[in-house]
Amino acid sequence: MKKNQQLGLLFMTISAIGLAIATILMKLIPVSTDLTPGQVAVWRFAIAAPVIWFFTLSSKKKISPEPKQTWRLVGLGVVFSAASLLALLSLGRLSTSLYAILVYIYPSLVVIYSLAARRPVSQLWWLGIPLTLFGLTLTIFDFSQSLHVDGLGVVLSILNGVVLAVYNILGERIFNQIPDRQVGTTWIFTGAMGVGLLLGFIFGFNTPDNLTGWLLLVSLGLFGTLIPILSLNYGIQLLGAAQSSVIMTMQPVLAVILSTIIFSDVLSVQQWLGGLLVILAILLLQWVPKQTRAAAHD
Repeated sequence: MKKNQQLGLLFMTISAIGLAIATILMKLIPVSTDLTPGQVAVWRFAIAAPVIWFFTLSSKKKISPEPKQTWRLVGLGVVFSAASLLALLSLGRLSTSLYAILVYIYPSLVVIYSLAARRPVSQLWWLGIPLTLFGLTLTIFDFSQSLHVDGLGVVLSILNGVVLAVYNILGERIFNQIPDRQVGTTWIFTGAMGVGLLLGFIFGFNTPDNLTGWLLLVSLGLFGTLIPILSLNYGIQLLGAAQSSVIMTMQPVLAVILSTIIFSDVLSVQQWLGGLLVILAILLLQWVPKQTRAAAHD
C-alpha cells in the first residue's frame, strides 16, 4: 500500500506540473496569437487525442471496454472539455491569480463529498481545507494591488471548480471498473475532442498565424493536456478522488514558480509562506488512519 501511495503521489505531482503549464499557456496563447479562448479549446484535444490514439494502437492494447463503460468514459471527456472551456473563458476575464484562487475550491468540494458519502478522509480535514485555501490566497494573490472583479469571470471560475470536482468524483468511480488507464484516457480524449470539434462550428477553426503560436498550441496539447490528464487518471486510481484533488492544490503554487522562472517574476515572502502552508495542508490531508485506508480498499 505504501508503494501505491508513493506512486500515486508521483503521478499527481506530474499532473500538477503539467496542468500548471497548461494554465500559463491558456493565458498566453490568446495573447500571443490571433486565436480566441474558444478556438484554443477547439485545438487542445484535437492535438492530444490523435497522439494518445497512436500510442494506444501501437501498444496493441484492447481498445474497446464494454459499451456502457466506453460511453461513460466518453461522457467523462465531455465533462473535462467543459472544464477546459470554462478555464479559457475565465482566464479571458480574470487574472491568473484570482482565477486559480476561485477554481481551487474544488479539492474542498471533493473532500466534502467524500465526507457526505462516508469515504476515507483525513481526520484533519477540518484544519487542512481552511489551511489550503488560506495558503492559496497568500501564494497567488498580491494584496498590494487593488482588486477589480469581473462578475461573470468569477461565476465561470466557480463553475469550473464544480466541474473539476465532478470529474474527480466520477473519474474515481468509472476507473474502478476500467483496468487499463491508458485505454480509458484515450476514450476520454475522444469525447473531449468531439466536443472541441462541435465548438469549432461556433468559434471557428482558425489556426495560429505564426510558428510560435503553433509551438505553444502543441505544447498545450501534449505537455499541458495529454501527459497531465493521463497521470491524473492513474493518480486517482491509486489515491482516490479526495486525496488526489488535495495534492492537485500544488498546481497553482507550481504555476507561480513556473511564472517566476519563465517571466523572471520575484516571489515575495508572502507567496513563499503561502506555498509552505499549501504543502503543509497537503501533508495533513494525506494522513488517513491505516485501518480506514484498508477498509476503503476491501
